[in-house]
Amino acid sequence: MNEEEIRSFGDIINSSFKNISKADYNNSNSLLSIWEKVLLRIRSNINPNEGRNLASHSRVVDFKNGILLVEADHPGWIELLQLHKRYIINGLNMENRAVKVESLAFKLKGKQGNLFDPEEHKYSTEEVKEEIMRRAEEEEEKLNNFKLNDEKVTQNKELPPELASIFEDLRKNMLTNS
Repeated sequence: MNEEEIRSFGDIINSSFKNISKADYNNSNSLLSIWEKVLLRIRSNINPNEGRNLASHSRVVDFKNGILLVEADHPGWIELLQLHKRYIINGLNMENRAVKVESLAFKLKGKQGNLFDPEEHKYSTEEVKEEIMRRAEEEEEKLNNFKLNDEKVTQNKELPPELASIFEDLRKNMLTNS
């Protein structure tokens, strides 16, 4: 290795965090602390500790474009968080007016899940149209294949003679017994 390839650990850390503004950092720290504060206010008739339980089984993972990504350690906690979603969003926005939370997204702990950033995925209108046309053609081909297979099945409506004889005997037997 030459000297140009060797960088100090401090340089690596500084370059990693140089795109994060102090305001963004402060806002994210604020959201983390406010998250628990808002959840602790949640009470239910069945469980007065519901908010405390929600806070201990969930955490804020990411915030982009007004969407707060929350991770929970069990699908049941996600259900309860969704039940209180409107209350949580209102509480977060009342506590911190600098950051506008418009929606919550949830993911299960240990599962992959990130918020979509439109800045990372810019597509031209032409690219989107081409993709839509490609998918439409694929679906149309599947539909045509299905119709062809369906026609093959419906073309052969005659029963084998042995089976036709059995059904005819069954029909006659039913008519004579009624």
